[in-house]
Amino acid sequence: MEECEICGRKTNTIYIVNIDGAEFRVCKECARGRKIIKKVEQKPQLAVVGHKSKYNEPEYSIIEGYGRVIREARERMQLPIKTLAEMLNEKESFLLRVEEEKTEPSEALAKELEKLLNIKLLAQQEEQQKPEKAIQNLGTDATLEEFIKIKKKK
Repeated sequence: MEECEICGRKTNTIYIVNIDGAEFRVCKECARGRKIIKKVEQKPQLAVVGHKSKYNEPEYSIIEGYGRVIREARERMQLPIKTLAEMLNEKESFLLRVEEEKTEPSEALAKELEKLLNIKLLAQQEEQQKPEKAIQNLGTDATLEEFIKIKKKK
């Protein structure tokens, strides 16, 4: 699925349209009334079962406040968003949406931003203990409060 560069909606059918001389990848609704250059349909990708083990590779997630971190680093380097967009080969409007935290960057884009801006955007997800196992590990002297905290994490 791809994201519309105007409204942010995720869709399998993307329309490349011309708006004031610039090309945008948009959804069907945002393409209405505009000159459509090309229609791109993505086929849903099937998951490969057993290909990667989640135990071998750490999972990463985007940190909270990623937009503020990106904006502050970019401004500290006195780098206009237009220049950053060109360096990353991304649309300026898309990077603005990322900075405003309306769109979460992909892991690949986050890694590129980390490298270019010398910041940390990806955090390794800690392996969480299953609630049933955590309850078993409480022991006989556990309080009701500890039990409730574990149940709420479910």
